[in-house]
Amino acid sequence: MAALLGMAFFAGVLAISVWSIVATVRPRLGRILFLLEYGPVIGAELPPAPRVRAAMRPVPQARPAYRPELRQAA
Repeated sequence: MAALLGMAFFAGVLAISVWSIVATVRPRLGRILFLLEYGPVIGAELPPAPRVRAAMRPVPQARPAYRPELRQAA
């Protein structure tokens, strides 16, 4: 009985995962089929990559939260 319940549980998990994959792919299926048939559109320029900038404000240094006499004991 426990084996049947275990199999039913994992079958349910498998069914939910397959359903979520199908639900994700279905809206994009037209674009996927178009790209598989014709390939990527040549000449379409990609937007430039965003530039990573350093933070404008300096980050304050962390201060120790212990008492100085405890540091000497360690």
